[in-house]
Amino acid sequence: MSDMIQLEIELLGRQFTIGTQENEKDTLLEAVRLLESKVAAIQQHSKIIDADKIAIMAALNIAHDLLKTKMGDGLEMAVFQRKIRDMCEAADQVLSDKQQV
Repeated sequence: MSDMIQLEIELLGRQFTIGTQENEKDTLLEAVRLLESKVAAIQQHSKIIDADKIAIMAALNIAHDLLKTKMGDGLEMAVFQRKIRDMCEAADQVLSDKQQV
């Protein structure tokens, strides 16, 4: 297991200290770069100036992009998650029905 490290980052003019595993540092820094690019795009293409609203919009954009990500056979992640949730609910229902018998 890697050691924990503290990274100092700046987003929207604010300083943050984030703890992460040393072997995850590059991934975290890439996430920061992605968030910075989403923030910059929102600032450039909208009239939103409130930092909190910009951060929320950037987070929503990233989450939306993640859910649209295609998996094998062109299945979107959101669809995949719904299918898993539906299967779990069906399994729970069958188990519940069997316990009542």
